[in-house]
Amino acid sequence: MASEAVQALLKHAMQLHSRGEIDAALTVARDAVAQDPYFGEGWAYLGNTLVTRKRQFADGLDALERAAQLCPQDAAVYYTLGWCREFAANALDKPKRSRPHQAVGQDASTLYAMAKAAFLRALQLEPEEGMRGDIEDMLDVIANATGEPWREGE
Repeated sequence: MASEAVQALLKHAMQLHSRGEIDAALTVARDAVAQDPYFGEGWAYLGNTLVTRKRQFADGLDALERAAQLCPQDAAVYYTLGWCREFAANALDKPKRSRPHQAVGQDASTLYAMAKAAFLRALQLEPEEGMRGDIEDMLDVIANATGEPWREGE
């Protein structure tokens, strides 16, 4: 369990984020994980923000992988990992020159497969019903993008 001071740093990062101060939020989040390298929630926030707000796909996905290693029983972490993998896959699949991003070591089809695996792992962890519906929706998005169903027998 992270110390109160480290948890307070993450809370502060999220407050900065909500005010649109993304760079400052990332600085504070990096400080939190530097102080406690085992702070999975901090790594998840950092990864999600790097992917979705800064389009730093490789760095963000690495942070999310770290979060998943630290929180192997947390459905929300696997949901976030899957969502960010799908986000990156979609950006590679349908590139927009006006929205450049950091390169990643995988292609879109590999990232879609990795996203599917993370979402299926999240389902195995029996998330609450609202999250379960969101995960299933994202699995449907991936199935539409890849042409590969995610449910047995489809």
